[in-house]
Amino acid sequence: MSSKAKVKAKAKGARDFLAPAGEPKRIIVGIKVKFELNSKNGLRRVIFGLEKDTQGDAVLWKIDFELFERDKKSDPYGDALINLDVEVDAKLNKKAEDTAHNGLTPGQAAHTLGPAADDAKAAASGELDQNEASDTVQATLRKK
Repeated sequence: MSSKAKVKAKAKGARDFLAPAGEPKRIIVGIKVKFELNSKNGLRRVIFGLEKDTQGDAVLWKIDFELFERDKKSDPYGDALINLDVEVDAKLNKKAEDTAHNGLTPGQAAHTLGPAADDAKAAASGELDQNEASDTVQATLRKK
């Protein structure tokens, strides 16, 4: 066997030895998605963002909630009236993951534009405790 043939045979053996044992495993360590929701009357918009981060073995999810409103459909939306960052309870990690991958369900979208937006607005004006508003926003993930 020539030296060139020996090198080729050795390279083929190394390739076979180092070939994957199966399908590559997909591990998502971070993800960030935003869903833009507009009310039917055209006067309210919510940006519902989900962000996944990892710190060692711990998985952390955060909701970035932004509320926009306008008086008339012909008016442009200005800056967000409300910016609310909510740390997701670890018990809801699976629901956050599913929502990030599959999108908001109709029930989640309705809750986001309705109760979640209303409570975020009430908390900003001092009518509601900030923690209650955060809980309502986070409850979006529980909706079907």
